[in-house]
Amino acid sequence: MTTPPPDPAADRGTRDRGARWGVAAAIGAAVAASACCTVPLLLVSLGVGGAWVGSLTAFEPYRPLFIAVAMGALGFVAWREWRASRLTGTDCDCEEDAVQPRTRRVILGVGALAAVLLLASPWLVRAASGPPASTVLSADAPLATARVTLAVEGMSCASCDVTVERALLSVDGVDAAEVSFEPPRAVVSFDPTRATVADLMEATAAAGYPTTPATDA
Repeated sequence: MTTPPPDPAADRGTRDRGARWGVAAAIGAAVAASACCTVPLLLVSLGVGGAWVGSLTAFEPYRPLFIAVAMGALGFVAWREWRASRLTGTDCDCEEDAVQPRTRRVILGVGALAAVLLLASPWLVRAASGPPASTVLSADAPLATARVTLAVEGMSCASCDVTVERALLSVDGVDAAEVSFEPPRAVVSFDPTRATVADLMEATAAAGYPTTPATDA
């Protein structure tokens, strides 16, 4: 019995599906890797808060695993593309291809770039935000401004202090906030007639970073 020759169209369809699934896996893992850092910052910046937002920081211990999965998926896609080009020996945009090779590689390149940007987003956010600003009160700040130093828990990446700062500044009555990653502290100036320390602690907890008044301030 003669074995039928392999169907080139079927091989191309399998390659296209493998590439799509590989890039999808890389982007999904990259989103999960940034869920503990960049996603809470985005939600806080949009005014979205709540216990479910704070629970996203639970992904932090698994961030190295998600990064490894994302990089592994991108490596798998790159290997398949290299292997396919070696086997076919051509990169022609043949009409019978399910997805033309050059078009497919552009799509894969965009997907890979999106995954890499998501993985690097905590450092990109930190770089874009610049160094923590000094606590400088505005000219119209109330004379009876209170000042408190909070110890921050759960900060583990480059953009965590930015998230905490945004959460504190979103509280009505807060005039300024200075957050440092090391030591994990937040120095907050606020109008005690409009906000309380409990309000500040509630805002940071909703962003996933519990705080308590620092005893060594």
